[in-house]
Amino acid sequence: MESLVISLGGSIVYGESLNLNFLKKFSELIAGQKKYDRVGIVVGGGRLARMYIGELKKFGVNDNVLDEIGINATRMNALATATFFTDVNTKIPITVNEAAEMAHSYRHIVMGGTEPGHTTDTVSVLLAERIGAGMVINATSVDGVYSADPRKSPNARKFKRLSYDDAIKLSINASIGAGPNVFMDITSLNIAKRSSIEIHVVNGLDLNVYGRILSGTEHDGTVIGHFGDGMKIAE
Repeated sequence: MESLVISLGGSIVYGESLNLNFLKKFSELIAGQKKYDRVGIVVGGGRLARMYIGELKKFGVNDNVLDEIGINATRMNALATATFFTDVNTKIPITVNEAAEMAHSYRHIVMGGTEPGHTTDTVSVLLAERIGAGMVINATSVDGVYSADPRKSPNARKFKRLSYDDAIKLSINASIGAGPNVFMDITSLNIAKRSSIEIHVVNGLDLNVYGRILSGTEHDGTVIGHFGDGMKIAE
C-alpha cells in the first residue's frame, strides 16, 4: 500500500477568502489519482490564523494562547477541505497517531496542526513517517526554494534540487536573517532526512504540478532529498 502526504499551505486554502474553487478541483484531482492508496493532507492556518493572532497580539494575549488559536484555525481549514472529499475522516484528528489510526479506515486523511511548537510542515513529515509515505508535497505560495525571498529580491536563485543538509543550512540562514524566507522549518527537514522522505516544494495553486509529481514527471519546483552536498541551481 503506497502512501502520500501533502502539506497544503494555509494561504492556498484561505487567502483573501476561502478558496472554494481550488478546493473542488484539488479534491477531484487527488481523489481521481490511482497511484496512492492513502493520501494524508495537512492543512495550514493561512490568513484566518494570521487575522486572529494579529488582532489579539495588540492586546497582549499570551503566546501559548495565540498558538492554540492558530492550531484551531488550521483545523477549521482542514474540516473545510475534508468536506470536498469522499472516503475521508469527518472528525479532524488532533494528533499524528490519531490520524495514522484513521488511515486504516479512510483513503483520505485530512488534519491540521497538533500542538504548540509544531508547524504543519512538521506534522506533515511526522505523518509521512508514521504511515510509511516516502514523499511529501509541500504546497506553498511560491514555486520552489530560493536563495532569498523572490518577492523581495529580483536576483534570488531557485534551486532545482537540494540535499537535506543544504536545505537545513538554508532554512537556518533564512530563520536568522532579516525578513525570513523560511520555506520549511528545521525540525521538519531533520525528520525528512532521518527517514529519507523526499520533499517537493511547489506552488500549491498550480493544479498541474500535482499531476506532474504523481506521474513522476519533472516539475518547476524544488526537490529535497539525497542529492549529495552541492546545491543544484535551477536554470
